[in-house]
Amino acid sequence: MFGSCVDYTALLPLCADADVPVVEDAAEALGAAHRGRAAGSFGRVGALSFNGNKIMTTSGGGMLVSDDLALLDRARHLAAQAREPTVHYEHRETGFNYRLSNLLAALGRAQLVRLDGMISRRRQLRDRYAKLFAPVPGVDLLGADDPTSNCWLTVIRVHPERSGWRAADLAAHLTARHIETRPVWQPMHRQPAYTGSESLLSGAADDLFARGLTLPSGSALTERQFGAVLGAIDEFLTIRTGASSA
Repeated sequence: MFGSCVDYTALLPLCADADVPVVEDAAEALGAAHRGRAAGSFGRVGALSFNGNKIMTTSGGGMLVSDDLALLDRARHLAAQAREPTVHYEHRETGFNYRLSNLLAALGRAQLVRLDGMISRRRQLRDRYAKLFAPVPGVDLLGADDPTSNCWLTVIRVHPERSGWRAADLAAHLTARHIETRPVWQPMHRQPAYTGSESLLSGAADDLFARGLTLPSGSALTERQFGAVLGAIDEFLTIRTGASSA
């Protein structure tokens, strides 16, 4: 999540013991790694997202990756409307139109060669956020100590009992200055579509939703734009604490 891999070293043996195949959701982690191994390569199949908000985008769509060739052939068949190899249109089962167009695939390939540079730029931004918030009590920067993250999103978690302010307070301050932030994802068990579903809860997702805030972290941010974001955050911290963090 947010560009970091889960601890597959701990997870994969548990799944193997239970004979449970791993389907890897690496939608946010293109370019990240776990112990030298790339995100998307751990499960029987992995999914990468090229949605408009991802580190590399084709405006939508994504990619399915696997070393199981039979599985990939099956996926391609279903993604291409399950059309049979005949000169006429014939379908023996219901398929889907999940293909990425050639034009959008070309757009993705052009960005793929720049992936390392985009990750590097996002890491620079995250490091500067980390420096800004380092002296601020009650603020954690998620993934700051993960050198293999792709730094897709920079997310802070605010503990108001220590900081004296809430994540929503900083969000409101930045919104008033035309700087967009977003709350962290609403947990699945709180989504109206899944309120009646079985769930196993630890409180971690609820805590992150309540305390988390996503800050501007796109690799296309100019120095002027990012300087304005840092200045607005410093202004907020100065108002709240009486001392600048810069």
